[in-house]
Amino acid sequence: MKILSALFVSAFTIIAITTSLPSIAQTPTPITASTNQLIKDTLNQIGLSTPVHTITPTGIDALLHVTLTTGESLLITSDARYVINATVEPNPSTINPIPANIISDKPTGTQADEEYRIALLANMDALPLVDSDTVFFHTSIKGLLWAVAQNGTPFLVSSDARHIIGGDVSVIDHGRLIGLDTAFETAKNRHTLTTLDPDNLIIYPANNERAVVYVATDINCPYCKILHKNIPNLNAKGITVKVIGYPVYDESPEPMRQIWCERDNAKRAKLLDLAMKGIKTSNQCSNDDNHLLPNITKARPLDIIATPAVYGDDGRLFEGSVANDELVKFLISK
Repeated sequence: MKILSALFVSAFTIIAITTSLPSIAQTPTPITASTNQLIKDTLNQIGLSTPVHTITPTGIDALLHVTLTTGESLLITSDARYVINATVEPNPSTINPIPANIISDKPTGTQADEEYRIALLANMDALPLVDSDTVFFHTSIKGLLWAVAQNGTPFLVSSDARHIIGGDVSVIDHGRLIGLDTAFETAKNRHTLTTLDPDNLIIYPANNERAVVYVATDINCPYCKILHKNIPNLNAKGITVKVIGYPVYDESPEPMRQIWCERDNAKRAKLLDLAMKGIKTSNQCSNDDNHLLPNITKARPLDIIATPAVYGDDGRLFEGSVANDELVKFLISK
């Protein structure tokens, strides 16, 4: 059995070059014998049979670095509840110390406030894919925030911005590796959905609304077309559908931009209906305006990798069939 690949989903790092940083004036808390044993026992329970060589502090609150006898490594919290298949790297950017009163600690999935976000961005000058639109979310691990780069690559950053981690947080529960931290993902998604501009969505309202669903769609995506055909059925069952224009096919951006130039929601919905049937619609844009971009940017933290991406307004990601009533049950039974 592969030591790490069988246990975790790999992640791409956004760091190509790392440099040494000045030492942090902080003495890591010594690792107790009981913590040491807890981590070894837990890793063994989740199927990691390779012996642990060392367990050392990372300088990020309760996050520890585990090195195996094979030389491979991973990160785990001192309570053995969260694990990351990655290593801590020094941020290669110029570090501008963040005042302690700005560094906040909020519930998982909560977005960092604007002052803190700006302070974090001031420490990202060597990371070109981190731009001014990047937002940061508090994770379940104290002292660690999550963000996604301009190219869609998620990454983790320490609360003081001195360390970067190219990986995702997974949950360990009663000796079992559960997978990604769904509490964080759901809360993050829920907040992100509330930031979308309703004027740049296409909304199909239900007469007697019982639930709301958000759909990131592309007019050339086969499964998007199947879901779109099901919208009248969803509306009839009390589900309002809010469509995020999210072109992923090469041929989609311009025709979708033309649709979104129509500023009346009902007319825009009819244009989308036609496009989903393969009927070319007339151009609506009189200039270079792109009303898709604002919500594409705001939706970046949803970490969309394919369409249709379907979310309840509570932030839960739907991963079932879009061709039947499975989505209805998902939304109504919450």
